[in-house]
Amino acid sequence: MLNTPIPVVDALGNKRKYHLYIPAAAGEKKIPLMVYFHGVRSECFKKNPALKGYTGSPVEETGLIELCKLHKMALLVPEAKYEYMFLNCLSKGWSPFEKEIDGIEKMIDSVVGNYPISRKEIYLVGISAGAVLSHHLANRRPAFYNSILSHSQGYIAEDNRLLQPREKGPRFGVVFCYTGGDYKNLIPICIDSEKIYRDKGYRTILLKNLPPKTHSWAKQNNRRFLRYLKRLGQFTKNDE
Repeated sequence: MLNTPIPVVDALGNKRKYHLYIPAAAGEKKIPLMVYFHGVRSECFKKNPALKGYTGSPVEETGLIELCKLHKMALLVPEAKYEYMFLNCLSKGWSPFEKEIDGIEKMIDSVVGNYPISRKEIYLVGISAGAVLSHHLANRRPAFYNSILSHSQGYIAEDNRLLQPREKGPRFGVVFCYTGGDYKNLIPICIDSEKIYRDKGYRTILLKNLPPKTHSWAKQNNRRFLRYLKRLGQFTKNDE
């Protein structure tokens, strides 16, 4: 993967970092783009017995690099910039949104503008805090993204209030999922958020109790995820 091949500076003047995979034989052929956001991460979590084994699902643990290589998709992995306190630990995980979003949108726009990306096949995927960020990004530009994958979270504000889509659907498709071992407080958020989108006219699906039995990326389902992202997408939808 390439490390920040094109410089990006956010509205606060900070240089932003990201990682990018582009299929070797892409050439001028238009290719899909997947943008991945991990969950909250902190070295401090290792000291908390309740978070034993939790990693925040960095992209290396998700199988998405291999998925994108197999399906000849570009993969953009932004790095979170701003630190904040979470569970009494100094962490990084996409908060505060108002600081993170500008730089991330500039990364996405830079990749779309400088590489042969299909503008009808741009997907946002994230787990936990990364899923929440995906919703906020998609709702800022609902005609820009084909669909999003919301793993173990929903569309909520930073005070955990459930939010309504900004526009009536159908717009971008939404794939919700949670694992069989997910945190109990997150499962109702997934369920309720999916219903809110569906009631607003969005094309959605809720995948329940996926493996593994932890709050981590369900990589065994990556091909299934991609299939639904395409099927529910506002530009690639089908009714099979």
